[in-house]
Amino acid sequence: MALDRALDEFKKRDCEVIAISVDSVYSHLAWKETPVEKGGVGNIQYPLASDLTKKISLDYGVLLEEAGVALRGLFLIDKEGVIRHSVVNDLPLGRNIDEAIRMVDALQCHEKQGEVCPANWRPGEDTMKPTEEGVRDYLSKHFK
Repeated sequence: MALDRALDEFKKRDCEVIAISVDSVYSHLAWKETPVEKGGVGNIQYPLASDLTKKISLDYGVLLEEAGVALRGLFLIDKEGVIRHSVVNDLPLGRNIDEAIRMVDALQCHEKQGEVCPANWRPGEDTMKPTEEGVRDYLSKHFK
């Protein structure tokens, strides 16, 4: 539901959001038809795919095979299909959607400028050139 609330932010960045669960499409339908105040997810506006065979979860390294459940994974996949960022949380830990958006911004900045987005970088802040001199310049400016 947090992804759904932020969906416009992802769309502004020309990103697609897709959720995948090891539950059936029938479970997904029940979640979507159940109002939020009754424990459902409501009418989320992005695709919710079923991974009943658990192959996707296994391939992405989030499957707890003995329990038959998947950990909470979030993957940022670039235009070429390469995973550029991933976060895998244990079952009781939720994801940080603001951080996911920040990582999309960082990837798009890198794709456009070819520079490195340092820790905690936000759009509009300095990046650094991926060279020894670029790192030195960045550090001398920001960590005196």
